[in-house]
Amino acid sequence: MEPHDLNQYRSVEELVNVQAEIRGRISELNTEFEGLPFPEEVRNEVAGLDAEDKEVDRRVGELKVRAEMVERYASDPKRVERMERDLGRYTGKPSLREQDIYDVRNYRFDPDDWEATRISFEDGAKRAIELARFPHVEGRRDLDVNREDIQAHLEMLLHTTQQTHPGEVARHLIATGGPVYRRAFWRAAMAGNANGLTALEQRALSLGATTGGQAVPFTLDPTVIPTSNSVVNPARALARNVTIAGSNTWNGVSSGAIVATRVAEATAATDNTPTMAAPTATVTKAHAFVPFSVEIQEDWGALEAEMGRLFSDAKDDEEGSSFVTGAGTGVNPQGFVTGTTATVAAATGLTVTAANLYALEAALPPRFRPNESFVANRGIYNVVRGIDTAGGAALWLYISQGLVTQAPTPGNTGATLLGRGAWEASAMQATVVNATKIVVAGDFNYFLVLDRLGLNIELIPFLFGAAQGNLPTGQRGLYAWWRNTSKVLSAAAFVALTGTT
Repeated sequence: MEPHDLNQYRSVEELVNVQAEIRGRISELNTEFEGLPFPEEVRNEVAGLDAEDKEVDRRVGELKVRAEMVERYASDPKRVERMERDLGRYTGKPSLREQDIYDVRNYRFDPDDWEATRISFEDGAKRAIELARFPHVEGRRDLDVNREDIQAHLEMLLHTTQQTHPGEVARHLIATGGPVYRRAFWRAAMAGNANGLTALEQRALSLGATTGGQAVPFTLDPTVIPTSNSVVNPARALARNVTIAGSNTWNGVSSGAIVATRVAEATAATDNTPTMAAPTATVTKAHAFVPFSVEIQEDWGALEAEMGRLFSDAKDDEEGSSFVTGAGTGVNPQGFVTGTTATVAAATGLTVTAANLYALEAALPPRFRPNESFVANRGIYNVVRGIDTAGGAALWLYISQGLVTQAPTPGNTGATLLGRGAWEASAMQATVVNATKIVVAGDFNYFLVLDRLGLNIELIPFLFGAAQGNLPTGQRGLYAWWRNTSKVLSAAAFVALTGTT
C-alpha cells in the first residue's frame, strides 16, 4: 500500500476515511501473518502505516479544536472579523461532520419524506464530488475535459437525471466514490471474489453491489463522466442527452406546432390543440472485454488508470458507430443518419455542387433552421471545400475561436458551412456514393442520447491460448457492460444530402 499524501486531505471526514483505509490494511496484514513474525518488508509497511495513523490522529484532533474555536468565536460579533482574517480558509463545519461520507447507512432515509432523503444524499454526493480524483484524466493533454469540468458535469447529473426514487444518483456516487470502496473493488476484481478483504472493505463493496457484477468506482465510470477522446463522434455534443437511473425506459412528451390565425371581431375561436405524442426509448446493453497481464495486475494503481482509459475509449468507439449509423432495430440504437428520412440528391456524375448544398438547407423546415448543424465525414467536407476555391460563395468559413463544444470528442471542425456549425463524424460515408447519405443537416435537439447510469465489470480469472493447447497465457480479463441507446425524436428535424439517385 502506497503512503498517503496527507496534505491533500483538508477536512476531518477526509482524514477519517483515510484512517479507516490505513487500519483496514493493518488488520489485513495481521490476519495474513497471524501467529507468525512479519517479514522485513511487511514490518516496514506496518511501521509506516502506524506512523501515518498517529499523524492522522494528530491532524484530526487539531482540526476539531480549530472548528470548536471558530464556532465559539462565531457567537461573538466583535471577534468574527478577526477570526475570518486569521483563518481565511475556513468555510464552516464539515457538511457531514465526522461521519464516513461514503457509507450510505449514515444518511437519512425517510419513506414518508422523499425530499429530506434526497437532500441528505445530495449533500453527501456533492462532498464526494469535491473530494474525487480522476486518475485516468489528470495529466492527459489529449482530452478536452479537466477535473473541474467533470465535477460540474457530475453536479448537473444530480439534478437532471430521471430517477425511479429520489437520491439514486447521489447514492451511487457516495457508495462507489470512497477510497475504501475503490481499493476493495480492485482487490476483489483481481481475485475474482471478495475473499481476503477486510470487514471494512467487504462492507464498502456490499454498499455498491449490483446484480451480476460490481459497479465501477464513479471516478472511472464512462457512463458518469465524459472523458473519452478516441473516435470523432459529435453525437453527444449535439444531441439531447438524458440520463436515467433505476429503470431502463425513458418516457418523453412532444407536440406539433400550434397554428395561430387572424379573424374578424367577435368571431368564434377554433380548436388549435396540437397533436401530442409520447416518444419512448429503452436502453440496451453494450459490452467490452479488456485483457491484461498478471504483471500489470501487481500494480493495481497503474491498472486503475489504464482500465479507466480503456473503458472510455471502448465505449466511445462503439457509440461512434451506433449513434451515427445504428440501424435502430433489435438491440441497436438508431443513429441520426438512419433516422433521417428526408433526402436531397446531389448532381449527376457523383459530384457535389454549391446548388446541392443550398437545396439541402432549403429542404429543412424553417422552424428547425435556427438551431441547424451540418454533420459529415471529413472526406465529404474536403469535397465541399473544393467547390468554391475562390471563396466568393462563402460556403466554408473558419471561426478563429472555434465553436462552443463539450467532451467527449465532439468532432468540431472549427468552421461553418452556410453559416452553420460543421461537425465531423468519422462513421459517415467518406466519398460520394449513389443513394447514400453523405451530409446530414438538422436540429439535433430532436436527437436523443439516453444513458442508464452505471458500468459493471466482472473478472475472468484466467485466459487460455488456443494456439498453445489451451494453456494459460498469464493474462486475466475484465468483462464490462453498460446500457444506453439513441433515437431520432422527429424525422422532420433532419434532411440528408445523398449521392446521385
